[in-house]
Amino acid sequence: MGSVDVSSLDLEELLACEWLAAFGDGSFASSTVCGLNTRKYHGLLVAATKPPVQRLVLLSRVEETVHCGGSSHDLSCNEYPGVIHPRGERFLRAFSHDPFPRWAYQHDGWTIEKQLRPVPGRSTVVLSYTLLGGERAVDLEVRPLFALRGMHELMYQWNGRLDAEEISPGHHRIPATCRLPEVFFAHDGAFHGQPCWYLNTIYWREQARGYAGLEDLWMPGVVRWTVSPGQSVHFICSTEPIELGRDIGEAERVPAVAVPKAFAGHADPGLLAVLQAALQFIVESWEGIPGIMTGYPWAVPSGRDAMICAPGLLLVTGRNEEAAGLFRAFAAAMKDGLMPSQLTPIQV
Repeated sequence: MGSVDVSSLDLEELLACEWLAAFGDGSFASSTVCGLNTRKYHGLLVAATKPPVQRLVLLSRVEETVHCGGSSHDLSCNEYPGVIHPRGERFLRAFSHDPFPRWAYQHDGWTIEKQLRPVPGRSTVVLSYTLLGGERAVDLEVRPLFALRGMHELMYQWNGRLDAEEISPGHHRIPATCRLPEVFFAHDGAFHGQPCWYLNTIYWREQARGYAGLEDLWMPGVVRWTVSPGQSVHFICSTEPIELGRDIGEAERVPAVAVPKAFAGHADPGLLAVLQAALQFIVESWEGIPGIMTGYPWAVPSGRDAMICAPGLLLVTGRNEEAAGLFRAFAAAMKDGLMPSQLTPIQV
């Protein structure tokens, strides 16, 4: 998908458009174009703790506010009982998914580009904000909202102590609990601890499916920057300790879509879009055997579906060695002529 002018779309049309960025190990980020999460499976870091399965929604979303010329402008969007707040879609001008999700927000005196880049093969996401236009600096605030729960569950306010420990300036750790691993976040701004709960987030697509769709999210504090024209600032979240410069550098080296030899010389943008989409479903799993995620956001690598998808995802795209490894692994696991449903434990 190239850059799309979304300024003429209303909220309902924006909510109908969803994006997904796969990290290559079963982890992913996903939401609607305007950033309003409509599913409990949406999140900016849905981490596979036993790749490619046992996924947790860690960083649900972020709330951003731009302060310029004595006025404040919220860029985020969320649904609570009876109200949509904030209404950041009013400042959204463009969206692109190629080669990673990017948004352009604009108002009088400023234009900000937001980027979401996964670090390939790791449960790490980098959010970057660049002040593209404007004659003066603006102040930017980002509030990270954490779900910290299993992908199929929901979080509700609880009395246990949650806090963000400062490891070093700009680097923070949310300690592990009996149910969840530790979570790390880092930034190149100034952090102000203001731990609190955001209550009653609504996921209306879950409610429409007949499931529970109400959740509380935890916010550890606010990250603030003063951003000059042309400057970029960053916020990172991960399941492992973060090295700010290293992780930003790795995220910026997002590989271009590799065009198979059979299609060399073809510059069809539709073909490249299909190839990029196909790569989202191929994940590294165990012992060098590729896994095929046959359905985001909730499916696990499936044997039957993998056999159906493998010719198109692996053979047509020239990934013959990976296809051979996948076929050998399932052939070795056959018993009484039956192939297993999957090779990983049933942990989604």
